[in-house]
Amino acid sequence: MRRFIFTALCIAAATAASAHDWYENKFDPQTKFKCCGGSDCRAIPRSSVRLRVDGGYIYLPHNFIIPRDRVQESPDDQYHICENTYVVTNQLYLRCFFAPRVKISRLLSG
Repeated sequence: MRRFIFTALCIAAATAASAHDWYENKFDPQTKFKCCGGSDCRAIPRSSVRLRVDGGYIYLPHNFIIPRDRVQESPDDQYHICENTYVVTNQLYLRCFFAPRVKISRLLSG
């Protein structure tokens, strides 16, 4: 039984690490800063994101306005955000934003 629990924990840890790996070599296209500094990136629910007319997005919980030139394509069908906190002011700031590819049919049907 101990061996089973140990194996399950190892698999869970490896899966979590590999799920985070794709952020590691990403850089913000505008600032050129690295997206992830450890645990700053995560998937976010679609309900927390609004598409702007100009092609950018708004991340609602923090009212981050994300210009189109800072949006990167997500490797899955989810939104992802990388954010961190300024040391002096303790205020959150956007590091990177990833969005699913917009399908042309979705744009034409609206």
